Amino acid sequence: MAQIVLGMALSHTPQMHTPPEQWRLRIAADERNPAHHFRGRTYTWPELLALRSPEGLDRFLSLQEKTQRLTRANAAVERLAAIYRDVRPDIAVIIGNDQHELYVEDLMPAMTIYWGEEVHNCPARDDQAQRMPAGIHLAEAGHAPPQALVHPGHPALGRHLIEHVIAEGFDVAHSQWMREADQRISFSTGAPHAFGFVYRNIMADRVIPHVPVILNTFYPPNQPTARRCHAFGQALGRAIRAWPGDARVAIFGSGGLSHFVIDEDFDRAFLSAIVQGDACHLTQLDERLLQAGTSECKNWIAAAGALEGAGLQAELIDQVACYRSPAGTGTGTGFVCWR
Repeated sequence: MAQIVLGMALSHTPQMHTPPEQWRLRIAADERNPAHHFRGRTYTWPELLALRSPEGLDRFLSLQEKTQRLTRANAAVERLAAIYRDVRPDIAVIIGNDQHELYVEDLMPAMTIYWGEEVHNCPARDDQAQRMPAGIHLAEAGHAPPQALVHPGHPALGRHLIEHVIAEGFDVAHSQWMREADQRISFSTGAPHAFGFVYRNIMADRVIPHVPVILNTFYPPNQPTARRCHAFGQALGRAIRAWPGDARVAIFGSGGLSHFVIDEDFDRAFLSAIVQGDACHLTQLDERLLQAGTSECKNWIAAAGALEGAGLQAELIDQVACYRSPAGTGTGTGFVCWR
């Protein structure tokens, strides 16, 4: 039977590939956002500024402070990459989300398992780059190569996972090829950035055969709950361990932590639950907390479920809050390894 030999959960924020002096480019979008999600409520920009002003977050906004935090976050990714190179798994299952990169409102599946032979990771075309929000194209090298690359999928394992989770009661969607981006909404082609970040920063574009598992964490009304994501991950883990042969498998959860408004208290409690294997905490999280970018924590929750019973020990590599404004907008980053 296959053996799960490695697990990783990591943030994939474009902020990590944006020079710190350019982090302010996203503040204009923050100011225009009518609904900032924070601790289960939504706030306008002026409301959020007023709410968080007592925290004195300005102290985190000097160029020196932002540079130090960016350096720490990228050092954590480099450590994960070194561990990955040391373990050398044969196959990977990567759990991530889509942000209008593959799926738009004509069809938005809650859970998808991709079992195609090829996975394309492509840079944005000029017209796509022009549709990107301010500052996003600047960070594209963090998840997309300068020229299109084709990476190996694993159709046999992908089909096995689909059949196994269907038998366990999960009505997953399936996909065998990645369509061209919808020009009305999407601004990328090929693999979503949740996956591209792993390809580029952990695998150094030398991608092993793998199965992308795509969760709709972002878009109502069919976001799977934290409890459902954990149970789905457990089913994936059982399916992987039932895969015949002696393949050594790595599982990734890509996304999170709190953003686009950082909540360090939430992040600390979440990371503690991940490392301690506290499924009760993870599955009972209020869905109002898991909105906007923070919803990507569900990718970690599914990965944690898949890693249960693998006999691996979780280790916190680092937690770094990357603030970009006095209102607390930015990305809370985190990095965990199971080995």
